[in-house]
Amino acid sequence: MSTAIYCSNNPIHAARTIQETIDVCTALLSIPVYLAIYGDKDTIPLIMKKRQEFGLDEMTAYYISEKTNLWSFQYIDKVRENRRIYWPSRDPRNDEYIHLLQCNKADFVLQTIDKNPFQTSKFGWVDAFLGKDTIRICENYNSLVLPKILSQITDKFNIQVLNACDKRFKRPEFKREYYAEYRWVVCGGFYTCGAESGKRVLNRIKEIFVETTNLGYGHGEEMLFLEVLDEFQDDIHKTYGDYGQMWNNFIYPTKNLHYVYFVILHTFLMHEQYAEFCECAESVIEAVNLHVSDINPETYLRLLVDYCNIISTRDAAKYHSIKKYIFEICSKHPHMKHGFSKFSNHTFV
Repeated sequence: MSTAIYCSNNPIHAARTIQETIDVCTALLSIPVYLAIYGDKDTIPLIMKKRQEFGLDEMTAYYISEKTNLWSFQYIDKVRENRRIYWPSRDPRNDEYIHLLQCNKADFVLQTIDKNPFQTSKFGWVDAFLGKDTIRICENYNSLVLPKILSQITDKFNIQVLNACDKRFKRPEFKREYYAEYRWVVCGGFYTCGAESGKRVLNRIKEIFVETTNLGYGHGEEMLFLEVLDEFQDDIHKTYGDYGQMWNNFIYPTKNLHYVYFVILHTFLMHEQYAEFCECAESVIEAVNLHVSDINPETYLRLLVDYCNIISTRDAAKYHSIKKYIFEICSKHPHMKHGFSKFSNHTFV
């Protein structure tokens, strides 16, 4: 995994001292996984000390580079110009330095793929500022969660979808509207990949960053993923959920399925993105059948009905299979059938 730890020099939001900066990375630094860590001459010695204290120095590669030497920082003047002209989501906590560090994630991972310091076949990114004693992107966290995830990932580019977004925003003429507010697309704080899928997706992310910056827009890196979700469908494996369950839901959607249904799936329907809806719904159904998902029974039945309605004109075999599945659930659990009747106008029950 790759990460970066720099201490901001902006007095408006740099409430943390450099030691406090390291402290909020402690939970990540204590995890026994291979880490390629990028930082500067001030942060790297402190990071090294932490990893040594945890006995993890041999599992760590350290790379020193000043912020201004990073790939994305060649665009700092253009970003400043853009923000003087158009920055509707203006936030002093996300200055041009923070923005460019976020947008450099793709380059950090590509560097790690090229260097491959631990001779691994899988790579990825994890945000460092996850907490001092626990991890804020995981419920019921323990130190084995991340190693377990990394033991199950594939060569595909794995990333968590946060919400659906209107696809017209992929077109240049709609970028001004797209960047009029922050659009929740993916959780960019954690993703994994094989070498080849990573190179394809991340090099394209860098291209989109340059294109968007030259068009005069941009803030944060997560919105850059809108195009690649469609362009690299064969390379990308999508997971689903909110930020707080990023690690819980990375292999299967297991936690906060209320959010997955009422936010992600409903927004897919609103935008008539039926293929995306089915892909997400099927991942939840698989997780339920594997007994790894915590989903409210009524929410699950709502999901099944919506899914059944969508596939009724798209895949007859799946439609009849899900219809039978709903019958079986309701016959085994009468209270669920009663709950089902409260919200379903479907004629097959």
